[in-house]
Amino acid sequence: MTTSRDLPVWEGSTSQRTAGDMVNESDDVAARLVAALRLRQPRVQLVIAGCLVVFMVVCVIATITRMSLWPLLPLVSFAGASAAAWRVRTASGDRQAFAWLLVVGGGVALGFWLLGMINRVW
Repeated sequence: MTTSRDLPVWEGSTSQRTAGDMVNESDDVAARLVAALRLRQPRVQLVIAGCLVVFMVVCVIATITRMSLWPLLPLVSFAGASAAAWRVRTASGDRQAFAWLLVVGGGVALGFWLLGMINRVW
């Protein structure tokens, strides 16, 4: 008599995955993230735009208080993130919206990194 312990692992499992299943799972993950974050909701987009404006104002205030032009350097990164946030709004599919959201996150991260480096070095 054969039990499940006697069978090899690949024969005992009923859900075998193929490469096509993994691709479908990654598509589902992107779709779930877009749906969970409600990227197409106007309120979320307004909050993202508002935060980016605040970050840019902080750069301008830092320029005034330090009397140096170096804190204006992250403005380029934040402006790129703002442009990408606008593209999220006009994206035709979930994959494009998710890709533009990653660009927004990268722009914000780069801007904060530049602010940290400017604070440390200058």
